Amino acid sequence: MRIRMILLLLALLLPLGPGQTAIAGGLDNREATQGIETMRAVYDMRKSDPDVMLAYLRGIATNHENLIKEGVEPDLRMVFIAEAVKFITTEPSPEVYMDHAETLEQIAAAIDRLDELGVQMEVCSAATRAYGVDNDTVLDPIQPVRSGFIAIMGYQNQGYALVPVY
Repeated sequence: MRIRMILLLLALLLPLGPGQTAIAGGLDNREATQGIETMRAVYDMRKSDPDVMLAYLRGIATNHENLIKEGVEPDLRMVFIAEAVKFITTEPSPEVYMDHAETLEQIAAAIDRLDELGVQMEVCSAATRAYGVDNDTVLDPIQPVRSGFIAIMGYQNQGYALVPVY
């Protein structure tokens, strides 16, 4: 393990070859974001694995921060649909809690972080009903709506780009 760390540090300190840029420092999305003042996107969150869902939630927070670095105002929305609803409740099923208690706490923290960033979040009430989640137990920043599909269609019709998270 120690040898791997040393090799990694050495690799980071070595000079870069022609045409290479430093990781993170030289990267941008100027081509994709040119002329855009506000980026509108709706994430269709349907992850059935809470660990993978957590990684995506953290990635969405990073997207928000990177848009600001690009000089673009983020206007991000999320709609939780399908099995993903089982992981955004204060009262998960005993099976989900036993298998994923620590991850559920981290998901709640990631949801709070996204809320702090201004990401608007909704959950499909048809999905909460189908998966036995009481809408009153959904994490506070997330608003129940009648239909997640209608929410996604509505946001797309308002000009939000769809980002599928299946």
